Amino acid sequence: MNLETKVGFFVLLGFVVFGLGIMKLSDISLKKSYTLNFIFEDVGNLRDKSMVKMSGVEVGKVQGIRIENGRAKVSARINADIPVYADGGIKIRLSGLIGTQFLDLSPGTPQAPRLKDGDTLWGQSLKTLDQLIEKISEIVEGKDGKSGAGSDLKAVLANLRSITDSLNSAIGRQRDELKDMVANFHQFSEDLKGITSDFHEVTSARKGDIDASIVRLKSILERVDEIVAKIQKGEGSIGKFVTDKEMGEEVKQTVTNIKETAQSAREVLARFTKVRSFWEFELRSIPAANGVRFDGGIRLQPRENKYYYLGVSNAGDRKHEFRDDGDYEKKNTLTALLGKEYGFVTIELGAIRSSAGVGLKVYPFKTHWVRNLELKAQAFDFGRDEVRGQAGRERLFKNPHYNVGANYRLNRFMALGASVEDLAEIKQYNLKTHLTFEDKDLAYLFGFVSFAR
Repeated sequence: MNLETKVGFFVLLGFVVFGLGIMKLSDISLKKSYTLNFIFEDVGNLRDKSMVKMSGVEVGKVQGIRIENGRAKVSARINADIPVYADGGIKIRLSGLIGTQFLDLSPGTPQAPRLKDGDTLWGQSLKTLDQLIEKISEIVEGKDGKSGAGSDLKAVLANLRSITDSLNSAIGRQRDELKDMVANFHQFSEDLKGITSDFHEVTSARKGDIDASIVRLKSILERVDEIVAKIQKGEGSIGKFVTDKEMGEEVKQTVTNIKETAQSAREVLARFTKVRSFWEFELRSIPAANGVRFDGGIRLQPRENKYYYLGVSNAGDRKHEFRDDGDYEKKNTLTALLGKEYGFVTIELGAIRSSAGVGLKVYPFKTHWVRNLELKAQAFDFGRDEVRGQAGRERLFKNPHYNVGANYRLNRFMALGASVEDLAEIKQYNLKTHLTFEDKDLAYLFGFVSFAR
């Protein structure tokens, strides 16, 4: 190979390397691709050359952003081997909390028509941190002169704190009393053992004295019989007191007045001390998630038309959270509600599943004694914007959580029901079994079990 050929070869190789560098720096790809257009109300900080991802894998890049008819139009080149259908979707997402923005593409389903080069999809804009903070502030602090959920939640939590303090104090006092009772019973059994031993010793050693005492007791009883006979005849002061009708009526009236006064005192004390407590347990079967949820709590009812409820929803080990397909409910969330009844409607305010919320119960066939059918609705988690679900099958939730359902009470202990949860997102159907026990019911149950043993 002569010198001219070598020089020509190296010059040609330099042009090839230079051309590849230009293509790389200019983001020129030799892969086949096609163009799709996406329309957004607001693209935020999305930039040209930003990535387009599908299920976390890069499938294209943004090629241009411009304004068209007052909206942002984003053009992107998509790899030719990636099909996108007419029912697909596009969202602006963040790679991390404060990372760069990219387009998250959902392909849609093959039943819908496949998009061609130049077709358009409407996109969902990313809410900014300022918008989320403003929304949360409106919910907590209120808007247009109306008070928010923050003040109500503070009041509910203050009431709950007072109730729990009272319960802790009452349980603490009962624990000390129980210890004293056990200690007293133990001491009583020891004393009784000593008494029986002493009695056996006395009866054995002093049998003659006991016989003499029995004779004297018999004589005393005979004298008592004589005194009773005189009283019945009206002899002596006591006899006159017993046989005098006028004096007897006065004594009877005095006893009646004492009984009425005692009854009035009991009624007054009952108004200050009577608080009914109910333990509620609910088992929810969710066919779509192939799972069962357990809820439990206590309802304290100081009056017939007012109550406080404190409980836990979806109780269980957090390591099993989102374990099943279609399971998007968090474990061990707190529900704390203040309920007030207005005729056949009951309104609940407070925290539902660890988020501010409101509930409504309607009893369409309620009478003074019967309320078998209950229609129920709940709304909470108004500022929800998070990803939940099993790893690899996560789902973004952006709308508030709405639940509706109905319960039918078979008796005062058990009710059966059904509901639809998260209407704005997944519409998950539940079948429910609800159990309610009052404190006195549990006392009877435990007493019966102890007796059976």
